[in-house]
Amino acid sequence: MPPELRLTAAGCTSAESFIECGDIVAEKRKKTKKNRQKSEKTISVGAARRLKAAAVVIVVLLLVSIAAAQVGGITFSTVGDYFASAFSRIGAGDGYPYSINGMGVSDVTVTNSDLVLVYDDSVKVLNSTAKEISSLNHSYDHPVVNANSGRILLYDEGGTQFRVQSKTRVLYEKETEYIILTGAIGKDGSVALVTRADGAESMLTVIDSHRDEVFAWKCSKENIVSCDVSDNGKNYAVSVIGVENGSVYSKVYLFNKKETAPTAEFSYPDSAVSTVQFLSNETLMIMGGNVCEIINDGAVSQKIDVSVNTPFKLFISDNNTAVLVLSKYSSTTSKIIKVYDKSGEELFSREIDGLVKSVATDGKYIGVLTDSSVQVYNRKGEVRSSAEVNTDAEKVLIASRNTYIYSLNSIEQYSSVGDN
Repeated sequence: MPPELRLTAAGCTSAESFIECGDIVAEKRKKTKKNRQKSEKTISVGAARRLKAAAVVIVVLLLVSIAAAQVGGITFSTVGDYFASAFSRIGAGDGYPYSINGMGVSDVTVTNSDLVLVYDDSVKVLNSTAKEISSLNHSYDHPVVNANSGRILLYDEGGTQFRVQSKTRVLYEKETEYIILTGAIGKDGSVALVTRADGAESMLTVIDSHRDEVFAWKCSKENIVSCDVSDNGKNYAVSVIGVENGSVYSKVYLFNKKETAPTAEFSYPDSAVSTVQFLSNETLMIMGGNVCEIINDGAVSQKIDVSVNTPFKLFISDNNTAVLVLSKYSSTTSKIIKVYDKSGEELFSREIDGLVKSVATDGKYIGVLTDSSVQVYNRKGEVRSSAEVNTDAEKVLIASRNTYIYSLNSIEQYSSVGDN
C-alpha cells in the first residue's frame, strides 16, 4: 500500500495533517515492534520456565528410581512400568458396561484399581473408563491368575509355564521342571509355586523379585493345596492335605528364606485346610471346612468359632483386609460376613440374607454380591451403596470408588458410594 493510502487509512484526511499523521503512524510502528519483542521475550521466558520445571521433574524421578533400586522392592523396571501405564491412560475408553464373551474368559481380578481379564489366549487390562491399557498374548492351556499390587502372576495349571507381568508388559517367563499345581505372588514381586516333584508328592519353590530361586522344599507324604508369600517376600506358608487310617488331615507349615526347614508347624486332624493367606508379614489367616484361625508370629493368636457357622469363602485384599464368609447354621442362603484388618482384629460382622456368590474388598470398601443385589460397606460396616443386579452375575470386584460386577457376557460398573 502506498504511503498516502496508509496515512489516509490512519485517519489523515488533509494535506496539512499528513506530516503529523506520519509521525503518529511511525510512533505506532515503534510501539507495535516493542510489544512484539516483549511478547517474544515473554514466550521465551515461559518456555524456559516450563523446560526448567520438566528438567527438575526428570531429575527428581531419576533420583527416586536410583534410591528405590538401591533400597529394594522397587526397580528401574517398576518405575518404567509406572510411566508406561500412565501414558497408556491418556484418553478415555467407551465406558461400561463392557461386553465380553464369557466362555472365553477364565478369570477376572483387580490390581491397583484396574481390571485384569484372563482370556484363553491373552491377558487384558482395563481402566475405570473401560479403556484397554494392554493386551498380552499367552499360550497356556489352563491359565490361572494371581495379582498383587500391580504385579500379575499367570501360570498354566497342569502345565509347566508361568510368567510375571506388569499391567503393560511381560517382565519374565519361565518353565518349571514339573507341572504346576498352584501359585501366589507377594507384594514385592516374589513368586511361590507348588509343583509335583521326583521323590515327593509336591514341592514349594520361591522365586524372589530378582527372578532368582531362593527357596525349595519337598513335601514327601502330603499334597500342598495352598501357598502364599508375605509382603516383604521373606516368609512363606503352605497347607497340605493327607490321608491316614482312612481319615483326612491337614498341616500348615511356616518358612522363612533363612531356614531350610519349617519354622512352625500346625496340625488339624479331620480337617481340610484349603486356604493360607498372609494378612501381614507375620500374620497368617487359614481356612478350611471346619477350621478358621489367625496365626501371628508363629503362634495361633485367634481361633474363630466355626462350631455352628461353617467357613464358606475367604478374600484378602492387596491392602491386607480380610473378608470371611460363614454359612449360618451351615445354611446355603443365610450368611455371616466378618471383616478383619491386617493384624487380625475384627472390624465388623453382618448377617446377610440370601445366597452370597462373591465378596471382595480393596481395603477401604467391602462388596458383597448376592443372587439379586450388590451391597458395598465401609470399614465400619455401614452400607455406602447398593444396586440390583442380574441373576447371571458371578463376581464382585472393588476398586476404590468403583464397584464392578462380572457376569457371563458383560462387566457392569457401579459407584461404591452413593446412589446407583
